[in-house]
Amino acid sequence: MKDTLEVSQKLDEVRGTIEEKQAEFETLSKQVENVAININLHSEADARVFGLNWRPLYQLKVAAREGLEGLGDYAVSMTAFVFYLPTILLWLFTVLFGAAVGWRILKWAARSLFTSSTRGLVEKTAG
Repeated sequence: MKDTLEVSQKLDEVRGTIEEKQAEFETLSKQVENVAININLHSEADARVFGLNWRPLYQLKVAAREGLEGLGDYAVSMTAFVFYLPTILLWLFTVLFGAAVGWRILKWAARSLFTSSTRGLVEKTAG
C-alpha cells in the first residue's frame, strides 16, 4: 500500500511537470510568428571596358536612389522648418523687443547721467 501511494505521488508530480511544460510550450508557440524569407541570388554581368568594370545600370540605380533620398531629406527639412517657423519668429521678436527696451534704458540712463553732470560743470564754471 505504501509503495502504491509513493508511485501515485510521483505520477502526480510528473503529470504536474508535464502540464506545466505543456502550458509553457503553448504560450511560446503563440508568441512565435512564422517568417518566410525569400532570397534571390543573381550575379551581375561584369562588362569590361578598357579593362575597367563598367556597370552603367547599377550606377544609374544607385544615383537614382541617392537622389530620391536627397529629395526626401529636403522635404523633411522644409516641413520641420515650416513647423518651427512660428517658434523662431516668436524668439526673434522677443530678442528684438528686449534689445529695443535695453537700448531705450541705456539712452535714458546716459541722458540723465551725462546731462546732470554737464549741468553741474556749467554751473561751477559760471559761478
